[in-house]
Amino acid sequence: MTGSWRLFLLCCLLQGAGCNTEEYKVRMEAKVTTLLCGSCVTVPCSFTVKKTYEVQLNSGCEVTWLKVDKPITFIPITAGFGGILTEYNCTTTFNNVHEEISYKLRIECLKEEENNRFKYEFSEQPVTIQIKGLPDAPRLTPPKEPVVEGTPVELGCSAPSYCDTHPPTVTWTPALGLSTQLQQNDTVTSTLTFNASHLHHGNNVSCTAAYYIPSGNKPVTSTRYQLSISYAPRNTSAVGSPCLPAGEGGCLNLTCSSHANPAVSEFTWYRIREEHILKIGTGFSLSIQLWNANNVFFCEVRNDFGTEKSNVYKIDIQTPPRILPSSGCSRIAAWVRCSCYSVGRPSPSLEWWLDGELVLGSEDVSVSQVNLENVTLRSSLTMRAPAGLTALTCHSSNAAGNTSQELPVPHLDTQQYLTDLVLCIVKSAVMFVGLVCVVVCIIRTRRVGEETRSFNAATVKRAPPDEEKSQVVIRSEEDDYVNSGMQMNPVGPREEPVGPREDAVLRAGSPVSTHRDAASSRRIDPAGSHPGRPVSRELTEDTQ
Repeated sequence: MTGSWRLFLLCCLLQGAGCNTEEYKVRMEAKVTTLLCGSCVTVPCSFTVKKTYEVQLNSGCEVTWLKVDKPITFIPITAGFGGILTEYNCTTTFNNVHEEISYKLRIECLKEEENNRFKYEFSEQPVTIQIKGLPDAPRLTPPKEPVVEGTPVELGCSAPSYCDTHPPTVTWTPALGLSTQLQQNDTVTSTLTFNASHLHHGNNVSCTAAYYIPSGNKPVTSTRYQLSISYAPRNTSAVGSPCLPAGEGGCLNLTCSSHANPAVSEFTWYRIREEHILKIGTGFSLSIQLWNANNVFFCEVRNDFGTEKSNVYKIDIQTPPRILPSSGCSRIAAWVRCSCYSVGRPSPSLEWWLDGELVLGSEDVSVSQVNLENVTLRSSLTMRAPAGLTALTCHSSNAAGNTSQELPVPHLDTQQYLTDLVLCIVKSAVMFVGLVCVVVCIIRTRRVGEETRSFNAATVKRAPPDEEKSQVVIRSEEDDYVNSGMQMNPVGPREEPVGPREDAVLRAGSPVSTHRDAASSRRIDPAGSHPGRPVSRELTEDTQ
């Protein structure tokens, strides 16, 4: 139903009997359109009658649509009356329409009293129903302002409704967010709301309207819209293309790429050198010279909505191998040991050659390799020197090149070898003799200690039992066994009287043996005595 007809119906409702109450008149469009055969269509309609018959309009009145081409014949149709006669609304929905035809309206109000009967056909204004075939495409309403990433977006889609009882269904593809549908007059409007993302930029959004047909084949129509989202640079990356081969002093072409809307307006290039960041140029692409080290780069891009830094791009330049001066060989007797140091990018390999043949590991040959810092490789070779060996060749290679260097082997000096051998033997003999002397001394010391302890145990003598203050004292080898009964006077030694046992032995004529050392066997006279040192005399029985 169009807006003009809605306005007309409103005018009639406000004025009760219509805009012209003195005449019979119907207001409806001359032509209405439906879809394929079998679909439905709604005909907006309003009418007026003479004022004297207004009281006859009630719910008991009947509305009939007659075919115009045969005015005498009543043509029944499948229709759904949706108007209210007391409000002069005769809007009707025709279902299952299969042909294009014109109809006119008839209103009939029957009463028991003959004078209260009302019947009128509005022949002067028929309506023609047309079958369209395909519906009109929906109309999509874009956002009013430029959309910025992170802000809400609202899209509208309006589709015509040909039948009030079966309005079209509006859908969105893809379903980016929440959608709502509202029917207003003869139009269905759907609104899609979502949050804008840089991933939505450039994508197409379709609004599709599907219409109802009893046969089940729903005709659809759609309209698409390409989204435009403003956002800061995203997915920024830096790549390089070296001038082959990528060696020191060569060139490198750098390229910076980024996704942004609007497009990136500024490109800046940087080189990372240890802990410092150096600006080296601007522009989408840049050509620079390679260094031996610190070939690490990144770019930064900018547009009206922000900035972003790229990933770090690093290139390892290629340098041919170089054998370092620290390489060399040494010789010990019949064995040769060589070390070869090589540096290059990429890391080189090392081989040993002797008389045009590759030297491999075996029972008499040991080869090992170790990766050191700064892409340096060390190879060590240990082998039994063959007769006439004067040099070994170290060969190094990588993707950038190769090099070889002959390492001289020192000659074997026989005289020096014999001298060293004799010195080694002498040193060994001296060490052996010293070790034997130490062992002999230890054994002798232990033996003397044991003899001393045995002698002391044999010479211990108990004092006579009748002496009151008898005491046996163990002394060293220079000292005697001192009897505590012997005392030293201040002037000189004093001899104690001979004990009863000793006197009896003397009288009997038995010899008494006195064991003394050289010091104790001499009598110490008063003049030669040592003050403070007691003089002892011991008697040892002869136990024959």
